[in-house]
Amino acid sequence: MSEEDYPCRAFNGNNGKDEKVIKRLIENAFKDFLSGKYWDWKYKLNPNFDPSLVAVAEKNGKVIGCSHWLLRKLRISGSVEVEAFLGGDIAVSPEYRGRGIGRSLLLFFRSSEAIRNKGAVLTYTFVNPTLEKTVHEQVVPYIPAPTTTISYFKLLSWGKLRNRVEGVNEKIKNEKERLEKLSSVDLKILFQLSNVPQLFLELNRNGIKVSDGDPRSADVVVTSDLSTLSILKKKEGRKRNLIWALLTRKLKIKGGLLNLFRFYRSFWLIEEIFSGKIM
Repeated sequence: MSEEDYPCRAFNGNNGKDEKVIKRLIENAFKDFLSGKYWDWKYKLNPNFDPSLVAVAEKNGKVIGCSHWLLRKLRISGSVEVEAFLGGDIAVSPEYRGRGIGRSLLLFFRSSEAIRNKGAVLTYTFVNPTLEKTVHEQVVPYIPAPTTTISYFKLLSWGKLRNRVEGVNEKIKNEKERLEKLSSVDLKILFQLSNVPQLFLELNRNGIKVSDGDPRSADVVVTSDLSTLSILKKKEGRKRNLIWALLTRKLKIKGGLLNLFRFYRSFWLIEEIFSGKIM
């Protein structure tokens, strides 16, 4: 059969049937990961999931394959970061594998109108070099993956962060000097960290609160990413790292002059929250 026998189209996020079939395809391919809940974890529950970056292949109206892409920031060098598409999971029904459906899905994505206004300048993926001639078009040399094991950990968990805030509040209740510092603080801070939900904090004489209020009322907006936050959490060289983050715009702090001064005066409390283990 030719590739034209398997037309591709965009995923219909409003069609429950599309979602069920895609989940079944992905969970069949990755059934040993997350007990079959892989698709929900990686895509549906991902705050940056974009349904327009998913494509499906059909045969006689039946979905037999799917392809996923995610919009990501790709660091080219220490100072250059660009928007890029990361190739995600491709899954094809077992009975249709080996017929060029994966290639058709990739070509469909490359020509899709949905990607033209996303601001990305390139696409990349993690592949087996043996697939180069059949699926991928190599434009730069392959970079071998390291053979050593690398440990990763989550920097933030909002549930544990809330518990951390409660612990900090209890701690400062018994510290008269710190309570006096808070007596003149009335500040709402919005943290916009890439790839995680927003964090809205309210500081006042009673301590600190993870707020469910309107983020638009924030007095100060802090924009950054988790990797920068990880660097700032280290005690060693923290001031130097903070200055570096501000100068390179890895960390942006916006607000009126008075609010920025109040933010600086209460930064010890922010450090107290993020210095703990909130995995």
